[in-house]
Amino acid sequence: MLRNLFICFLFVCAGLNAQYSIKGSIDPSLNYSWILLYKLENGNQTYMDNSDVVEGAFEFKIDEKETSGVYRAYYQIENSLYVEFIYNKEEIVFSFDPNNPEESLHFSESEENNLVNDYYSLIRSQQRKIDSLQVIYFQSTNDEETKKIVQTYQKELSFLNEKQAQFEEKSQGKFANHFIRASKQYNAEMPYKNPNDYLNGIKDHFFDSIDLKDTVLSHSTFINDRLNDYVFYLNQADNIEAVNSLQQKAIDKSIAWINKDYKILKSFEESLIEEYLIQENVAMLNYVIDRHYNTLPAKYQDEVLENKVEATLKTAIGTRAPDFYWELDGVKNTLHGLSGTDYYIVLFFSSDCPHCQVEIPEFHDFIIGIENIKVVAVGLEDDKESWELMTQEYHEFINILDLEKWSSEKVNNYGVNAIPTYFVLDADKNILAKPLDFEELKSMFETK
Repeated sequence: MLRNLFICFLFVCAGLNAQYSIKGSIDPSLNYSWILLYKLENGNQTYMDNSDVVEGAFEFKIDEKETSGVYRAYYQIENSLYVEFIYNKEEIVFSFDPNNPEESLHFSESEENNLVNDYYSLIRSQQRKIDSLQVIYFQSTNDEETKKIVQTYQKELSFLNEKQAQFEEKSQGKFANHFIRASKQYNAEMPYKNPNDYLNGIKDHFFDSIDLKDTVLSHSTFINDRLNDYVFYLNQADNIEAVNSLQQKAIDKSIAWINKDYKILKSFEESLIEEYLIQENVAMLNYVIDRHYNTLPAKYQDEVLENKVEATLKTAIGTRAPDFYWELDGVKNTLHGLSGTDYYIVLFFSSDCPHCQVEIPEFHDFIIGIENIKVVAVGLEDDKESWELMTQEYHEFINILDLEKWSSEKVNNYGVNAIPTYFVLDADKNILAKPLDFEELKSMFETK
């Protein structure tokens, strides 16, 4: 009797601690040693588990009490490389090529993920047919040909709508259903004759299928990704002024559509800021921040991001480089006070940086003999002796010692977070370029 009770107790405990497994595999020759699992929640990532990669195989364990959602398996978290999938209380087995994760991701076991993949594969293929017919219709001048295009267009559209309905029905009650319904794209019943009408039709109906109150969508990156598609891919032009004008209108419309859902607004506006930071589009950065981001409640604003923006704006291409001073033989000098040459290069380095020890001598040798360039080299140092030893041969440089190192005001004003870092200025100290490395810098001046 006691033995039977004990066995029953074990089964109950096992049931209470049931787990689902997520198994993956990659090419073992690529030598990945570990993979991290995160869950997307409210636009943020929550750490869930980690796994060693043994001969190309790895496995995560998920407690059955864990809620369904969109998960990411990071195989290079420092470079933000991951594969993304749905977890909805089922066993998952997948494989992928880290060099081409999106195209190679394959699920040998997962009803939810295979359903989504099948949907996108078929729907995107069918949408390309419809788009191609629309382009042909733009160009058609023959009445008979135009009539045939319309017939084919409507036939393909009917097939697309039929498949959309089938997938929505097939996915009822599943996590995948949220994404399948929200991905339905607008297509007019008749093709447009005018390309602008066609584009405006897409814009006017872009958000028709997306329900902002659907927490499955808002907890993932789906809504934010669609918002960014709307701003950046549907609003292009031949010059930057026209692009900025179109994107400003798109941003205003998107934010009006979101209304006062501050979590979504925060995620969307911060993604815009990050993209415009990459582009160094000062006009759009100021537009998003001044017109929208600064109007969010204080708890939704990120001070770290704002500081990053401030530093970037100070050194954006076309702006005047931040001024700084140094003393030489008891005389105060300033960057803005320098004159007598066509170009200035502000260099940040350190004598204890191994990469600098190799690159800076090469840079110095390259600069020698180029008469219209002057280098202002800022050494971020712990002590004076090592800096003096390294720079004693750099006669072509204006050498400046900064013992405050990473807490230096110069570092903060220029947004320096790695060394060596180069800034190329014109005669008026306007920033012309921020080369990623010496090779890129060298290519700018080799033909001058």
